Amino acid sequence: MKVVVVYDSQTGNTEKMAKAIAKGAGSVVGVDIKKIGEPFPLTVLAEADGVIYGSPCIYANVTPGMRNLVENMECYIKAGKIDVKGHPAAVFGSYGWDGAWVMEGVFKLSLKSLGLKVQDEVCVEVASNVKYNESESLKKCKDFGKKFAESL
Repeated sequence: MKVVVVYDSQTGNTEKMAKAIAKGAGSVVGVDIKKIGEPFPLTVLAEADGVIYGSPCIYANVTPGMRNLVENMECYIKAGKIDVKGHPAAVFGSYGWDGAWVMEGVFKLSLKSLGLKVQDEVCVEVASNVKYNESESLKKCKDFGKKFAESL
């Protein structure tokens, strides 16, 4: 079994979370980690047994790079190039002042619209916690990744 952790990060907080989530999932299954902006085929996401998507909240939304990924996946799905219907997925991210609701609603809804089976639980951390309470925050992330992998 394989899980892919795909994420975007602007200041490094979401990247730290992604690596901790990948470490947790990796204790159960094989893991690939992909960063938005670095080239990888979208088929990697369709071929995985589960994908965990992460982004920081920027102006009450995910990053433009993550939005582009979701839009490109939609194009691939419509063209019949990938099929992700019913594939397990989860969401994580960080935010500075507000925006946890983005991960809880907007991001999950955009992935569900692709046909993904997005779990209810999300892993959302305040960026300052990731930065200044790193061990506690990243332990939550690691546990989140492990729990997701175990659910497959």
